[in-house]
Amino acid sequence: MRIGFHLTPFWSPTDRAPTAIIDEAIEVVRAAAGMGFAWVSIGHHWLSHPTVWPHPIAMLSRLAPEAGEMRLKTSMLLLPLLNPVDVAESVVTLDHITHGRLDVGVAIGYRELELEAAGLRRRDRVPKLEESLGMMKRLWRGEEVTLEGAYTKLTKARLGLPPYQRPHPPLEMGAQSVGATRRAARLVDAVFLGPQVAWADVGRLVGVYREARAAESTAGTAFASRSLIVGASKEVARAAARGYLERTFAMYRSWQMQEPGMVQLQLGFDANLDDWTINGTPAQCLETIARGRALGLDGIGLTIYSLPREVKARIEYLRMIAEQIVRPLAALGR
Repeated sequence: MRIGFHLTPFWSPTDRAPTAIIDEAIEVVRAAAGMGFAWVSIGHHWLSHPTVWPHPIAMLSRLAPEAGEMRLKTSMLLLPLLNPVDVAESVVTLDHITHGRLDVGVAIGYRELELEAAGLRRRDRVPKLEESLGMMKRLWRGEEVTLEGAYTKLTKARLGLPPYQRPHPPLEMGAQSVGATRRAARLVDAVFLGPQVAWADVGRLVGVYREARAAESTAGTAFASRSLIVGASKEVARAAARGYLERTFAMYRSWQMQEPGMVQLQLGFDANLDDWTINGTPAQCLETIARGRALGLDGIGLTIYSLPREVKARIEYLRMIAEQIVRPLAALGR
């Protein structure tokens, strides 16, 4: 079971200067490089006021020399919003900057504001994602590509720079529905189930993924994003996280994250935190992660709640998580 962590909580609070937010995240990653985390990941959203979402490719490029042996992950790049040629070129460049420590997660997105800015409708998301992925894979393989697509046109086009990892960096796809899980099994190397998906649905979707991969005679990899809430007890942990939870729920509801085809997402306090988070003492968190492994997960990306405000305290909190959860978990696997 591999454990990484997500940088999204580290952008808060947003009353700090933007440069300070980014500088402190760099300091955190530099300190985390030797703690035992498998990766650090960055999300992607446009026009996110009042929240903060630095550009993932630019930010990962800056983090590359600080991250040690940790892999760097886009989790998730909203591919339909973007020009796939630009993405193919950016990914190749970042793959070399990281010396092959890059994983590329993609998803279709869901915010109307972002789709509008990209000139897309909701029905464009899946066909553009599939067209873009197919074209990018051909370019990464070194092919000369001529394509008369619905969204992109190329004539005898080739990349000037091949990827460091061949045929390309590992690809992951975000999923919060049966359809998206099957799409991930068909198109990429790994599925990454979303943070608001209940544990019961994680188990069900991992089963859907394994069944679909078996049809392709390949195992694939299953990850899930999970909220981590650590405290001296479950009650203490939950009380400390309540403010961040309220802001998270409000953000996702305002962005209309829940769509009809998705599993029921956890977007309020009506659901028990045990149903979808990792919470409680470090020992209780370890037990929950072990249950995730029993569901068939190969790794978990932690979104860490209840972060202290000061950067030094954040680093110590991350160190505690590494020492009391991540390293003991690695020892269990030996």
